[in-house]
Amino acid sequence: MPGKPTYIFFLGKGGVGKSTSAALAALKYARQHQPVLLVSLDPAHNQSDIFARQFNEKLTRISEFLAVKEINLNQWIQKYLQEVQSQVSRSYTYLTALNLEKYLDVLKYSPGIEEYALLLAFNDVRSSATEFEIIVFDMPPTALALRFLGLPRLTLLWLEKLLD
Repeated sequence: MPGKPTYIFFLGKGGVGKSTSAALAALKYARQHQPVLLVSLDPAHNQSDIFARQFNEKLTRISEFLAVKEINLNQWIQKYLQEVQSQVSRSYTYLTALNLEKYLDVLKYSPGIEEYALLLAFNDVRSSATEFEIIVFDMPPTALALRFLGLPRLTLLWLEKLLD
């Protein structure tokens, strides 16, 4: 597929029909013979209910032009924590006497973990879903979705302040 895919995001409070609207949009484009990937970033995993079949991290074909994937947020949180712990352990090997493991265990409770895990999952979808013209994202409820969307800007501000 030449060019970059079009991203469509469905955001809103829980229970307002984000998942249903995302599924309908994905079906509409697929019926127009456009390759579509529907990705649920919502921990509620409503796409499995809507399509009456189980989805997971593995891309599942619904039709010739439609595939669905439901992100397992807990799995991505664990992946993120493992990456951070690995980087910190490699960088601070001389601190083993200070029981670094105890401090690394606290990371799972730090603010922003869900958002960074969603960012990892989002980037994975972006880099691996090259065959699709349209990627429809069924987002988590508003609070988490807005924190996720604001994460790049917040991270840049944070890094700028660290460098001052």
